Amino acid sequence: MWSFPRRYASHRPTAFGGPIPAFTLYGEPLRPPDARLIHIETIAARSSLYNWNIGPHRHHDLNQILLIHRGHVVARLDDRTLALDGPLFVVVPPSTVHSFAFQSGTDGLVISFAPGLIAELRTEEDGIAAFLEHPTARPLLPRDARQTDLRRLGKMLLREFMRSAPGRQTALHGLLSALLANVLRLARRATDGGAGAMSQERELVAHFRRLVEARYRTHATVGAYATALGVSESKLRRACLAVAGQSPTELLHLRLLVEAERQLRYTTLSIAQVAYHLGFEDPAYFSRFFTRRLRVSPRTFRLAAAPPGTRS
Repeated sequence: MWSFPRRYASHRPTAFGGPIPAFTLYGEPLRPPDARLIHIETIAARSSLYNWNIGPHRHHDLNQILLIHRGHVVARLDDRTLALDGPLFVVVPPSTVHSFAFQSGTDGLVISFAPGLIAELRTEEDGIAAFLEHPTARPLLPRDARQTDLRRLGKMLLREFMRSAPGRQTALHGLLSALLANVLRLARRATDGGAGAMSQERELVAHFRRLVEARYRTHATVGAYATALGVSESKLRRACLAVAGQSPTELLHLRLLVEAERQLRYTTLSIAQVAYHLGFEDPAYFSRFFTRRLRVSPRTFRLAAAPPGTRS
């Protein structure tokens, strides 16, 4: 298994103080982005290994939702600290610096998934994508929690994740979509648990990410993005470094890498066709771009990602 270059595992000071590590999942080294990643585990599965304390960290390309059915947690989301009792949910967008101190025996789930899945799971009118951009922790009234399917959907997600059966990915995506819809409905009814509005910098980075999603194949310059957003290039850079721990260029490159990984893993397009699909004029340059950042060539990546028995 290869790993990200060190520059993608950047450590930057934040309001938490000191360097903040980046992980794929807490305690695990960064891996190449997987555009269809879904991971489900109980809160106890990982936090009990760390005395129920998950230290400050961030994920560059991962959304997380925590469903806490019973127990107490002190959650830190960027510069906010919240002490809450279950039932509750927590939304952690990519690049949010977060930590958790759980009461021993806390009952709940951590659902992690690639941001790229949101485009596949959502509809334009449901508001899920915008909702997931806000770091949020909200308590639920026991009555409201009982009236939803969250607990049942969580159990089904965990069971499906743990099994290996035909249609597993389709089932996971369907269950995740239903769970997100339930969380969104609750969020629109619940009172704010103290998360508050996003900072101006977080709003700017959220707008930048949406613009990147629409235009990344054009290979527009950071200056062009800044102009479209109505800010200076230096202001955009400061916001991206403060919120995401990465420069605008690094975020642009990461989005290209996510799409490259998706095309290499799930399509039969040639490497040259993938390059053209991503807006590269020269397939050789695309191969150098991919290899320099992931330290593995597109061909080697495709062979390693192929299901057993299909590699040649």
